[in-house]
Amino acid sequence: ILKVTFPLLIFTTITHQPLNKDILQNLVIVFGFSYLVMIFLIMLGVYSSKIMRLEGESKKIHILHTAFGNVVFIGFPFIGALFPDGSGIFYAAMFQLVSDSILWTYGILYFKNNGFNGKFSEIVKNLFNINTIVFLLALICWLLQFSLPEPIEKPFKDIGHSTLVLSLIYIGYLLSTIDIEKTFKKVSIYVLTVNKMVIAPLIVLFALIQLKYYFPWLNKSAISAIVLETGMPAMATIAILAKNYNSDFKLASENILVTTVLSIFTLPLLWFLINMYIYFSD
Repeated sequence: ILKVTFPLLIFTTITHQPLNKDILQNLVIVFGFSYLVMIFLIMLGVYSSKIMRLEGESKKIHILHTAFGNVVFIGFPFIGALFPDGSGIFYAAMFQLVSDSILWTYGILYFKNNGFNGKFSEIVKNLFNINTIVFLLALICWLLQFSLPEPIEKPFKDIGHSTLVLSLIYIGYLLSTIDIEKTFKKVSIYVLTVNKMVIAPLIVLFALIQLKYYFPWLNKSAISAIVLETGMPAMATIAILAKNYNSDFKLASENILVTTVLSIFTLPLLWFLINMYIYFSD
C-alpha cells in the first residue's frame, strides 16, 4: 500500500486536478494551517496527559496518538468516497505530508528522548520516503499541467484506487490481532477519543469558519480534508514505532482499536457538521 498503490493514487489524483488561482491559494492555506493543527494537537495531548497524571511511556503514547491520526489507511478511503473527483484527496495528501514531516522528526525524537543520537540520516530517509517524493513530483507535473499517456495512466490510476480498499482490509487485519479484553475499560483511551476525534476537529472547523471570512476562496473540499484528517482515529504507525523503541506497544494497539471502532460514529458526525456549516454559510 505505502510503496506501490498509495504513491500511484497520489500521482494520478493530483495531476488530474484543474490548475487555477483558487486551488493554488487553497493549497497554501491547507499547508500552513495543517502545521498549526499539528502543533495544537500536540499541545492538547500534553495538557490532557497532565490532567490524567499519565507518566512515562503511557504519557508518550497518549501525546503522540493525540497528534497523529490514521490519515492514510482510514482518512484516504473516507475522504476519497466523499469527494470522488479527487479534490479531497488532493488536500488530504498535503495534510499527510505535513503530518509525516512532524512524525519523522518530533515523533522519533520524542520516542528516543535523547535527541538525534547520530542518526539524523535515518530521520531524513524516513522523511523523504517514496510518498513524499511522489507527492512533490506530482505537484511539479500539476503546475506544468503534464499528464501521462492514457495507456500508461489508466492502469496506474486503477492500481492507485485499490488503495482505498486495501487500506480498509489492512485496518481490519490489524484490529483482529488486538486483544480486546479490558481494552474498553481504560479511561485514558476515551479521553484520547474525545480530544482527538471530537473536540479538536470541532475547534479546527470553527477556526476555518473564521478563516473563510478572510479567504473566501477556501472551498468545501479543503475545509473537509483538514477537519476530517484532524479527527481521524489513532495512527497505526505509532504502534509500530512503539514496538521498535520499546515503548507501550500494548496501549498503542488498544488506542487504535477503540478509536477506530468509535470513528464509525464520530466521522459521520463531523461530516454532518461540515455540511451543516456549508449549508448555513451559503
